[in-house]
Amino acid sequence: MNKSQIIQALKSYLAASKTNANGKSIQQKIVIIESDDWGAIRTPSSEAVKAFQNKGFELGNSIYKVDALESQDDLELLFDVLSKHKGADGLPAKLTANAIMGNPDFDKIRASNFTEFHYEKFTETFKKYPNHANNLNLWQQGKSNGIFQPQFHGREHLNYKRWLRVLQQQNEAALYCFDWNATYSGKTDYSFMEAYDWDTIEDIPEQMKVIEEGLQIFKDTFHEASKTFIAPCYNWDPLIEPILKQEGVKWLQGLKTQLIPTGHFDQYTPLKHTFGETNALGLKYNIRNCIFEPSMNPNRDFVNSCLAQIASAFHWNKPAVICAHRINFVGYIDTKNRDKGLKDFDTLLKSIIQKWPDVRFISSDELDTLTLK
Repeated sequence: MNKSQIIQALKSYLAASKTNANGKSIQQKIVIIESDDWGAIRTPSSEAVKAFQNKGFELGNSIYKVDALESQDDLELLFDVLSKHKGADGLPAKLTANAIMGNPDFDKIRASNFTEFHYEKFTETFKKYPNHANNLNLWQQGKSNGIFQPQFHGREHLNYKRWLRVLQQQNEAALYCFDWNATYSGKTDYSFMEAYDWDTIEDIPEQMKVIEEGLQIFKDTFHEASKTFIAPCYNWDPLIEPILKQEGVKWLQGLKTQLIPTGHFDQYTPLKHTFGETNALGLKYNIRNCIFEPSMNPNRDFVNSCLAQIASAFHWNKPAVICAHRINFVGYIDTKNRDKGLKDFDTLLKSIIQKWPDVRFISSDELDTLTLK
């Protein structure tokens, strides 16, 4: 590492230590890789990206520039990387694939003149994309091989009430994106992705019904309940948690700070959590303390900064919980994005095993196998 990389790694270690100093502890070296957004649409094609750019939309710092529904190629190449790196128990590296169960049914929404929200199951969305029809089979294979473990992220990754309201107002940018089968707002400072944000607290009962339906789709698809949940954009009200508990969720994934809605977009009440903390419902919190997001900041050395964060986690007897969104592994729009992400990911996994040969990889739903102190 050069001097700037060393400084960055040191800063990463110290920042992670603030997260890791509190909470429950474990005695083993455990790595959990939590990856959000699988099954969710973003930008449907490279042609759509060009159209958005020509329209003058702010794509420079937007995930909509390279993020798309994962293709068969994306999955197969990711699985190749995961399969070749094995922990001390002989089992391969494992990705917790936090999945979205549905996407907007654009035709039905358009037919209602934007007055009704309709969705299709993610498995139906797969069939509409050109290199995606076999995706569910690949997901199931990855699950059977112990490298790709779906967990519940939401029915949609979309605050559809806000989206419909803007479409009904004939917002030019939102309508243009809609015509490309995308939910992009055309701006980097406003999005519709915060599925469990609310404008009025009366939205919560409807959100709970949406979650219940999404969890049922998960059970029908994978023949088991999701034991964990991660809210889109780390944003949810504790009032939705009883339905999670009722449907079998035991752990809440997230950062150290939960963002509780206030009724205004991008204005939230922060609530701090620590690893292993248990709330009044008996739900436990799993805290992400390592970051691997090369697609979101290409200028940062995420391999060495993530290794420093893992070192901090192990120093404080915490699992190393790596946040690594799907965007880092998809190349359907831009293969260079996927190639760089997988190259860095391969280096990260190799380095983890070399540095800590006694490490084990587990998925988030296996947290209950750990003894917390």
